[in-house]
Amino acid sequence: MNLSFLTLYDSEVRSFFHRGVIHKAIQSGILSFDVIQLRDYADPPHHKVDDAPFSKRQGMLLRYDVMQRALLAAPDEVVFVMPDPTGPRFKHSDALALSRESHVYFISPAYEGVDARLFDAFDIQRYSMGDFIVPNGDSAAVLMAEAVARYVPGVVGCSDCIDDDSIVSGLLESPQYTTPRSIDQRSVPEVLLSGHHQNIDDWKFKQSVRRTLYRRPDLINQFSINESLVKIVDQIIMEDKE
Repeated sequence: MNLSFLTLYDSEVRSFFHRGVIHKAIQSGILSFDVIQLRDYADPPHHKVDDAPFSKRQGMLLRYDVMQRALLAAPDEVVFVMPDPTGPRFKHSDALALSRESHVYFISPAYEGVDARLFDAFDIQRYSMGDFIVPNGDSAAVLMAEAVARYVPGVVGCSDCIDDDSIVSGLLESPQYTTPRSIDQRSVPEVLLSGHHQNIDDWKFKQSVRRTLYRRPDLINQFSINESLVKIVDQIIMEDKE
């Protein structure tokens, strides 16, 4: 799979991928990665990429003509993706779908955004990362790229770990513990040390439901509701009332 990034800050984006499993995947050839400097498509001598909008609104916009040159230079098979607050919230299902593409090309907006004519000229998938503002789109593009890359076969060594992760499974993960078994008068729950796999699985599932119910109740509505889950939720509520 190929990942490309169009940005004003190419060195910063490039350095982000010099670590972790994605860097290993790039080194091994599972992923290919390139960063395109937007100013390379602007006119010399100043290579200006932005201008003021046609209104009294403050801020600057990335120019259509500069962006057009950059996107026209991309290979034909790419899928353009851009962080944008007007798009739907980016979810793991979007990451999974994009991981099946051969070449995903991330566009990083900057300043106040881009000239809106860009979306008339190019098919660009736009996604929101949440209800907050960042100075440019690089961080959001990198987050999406990491989420996409994890689904590419061979990037993450344990494929089962991907499916078990929070959100993907429909529930938040249960609490996890490692050594030492006891510290600061806090001990690892005995059930996790019992070796009884069914009891451990039951405990983990109940804790996942508890966490999701109190921290991300919106996810409960997306989970498959059955009589067993309803009983567990009722049990949790009764226990926490005591």
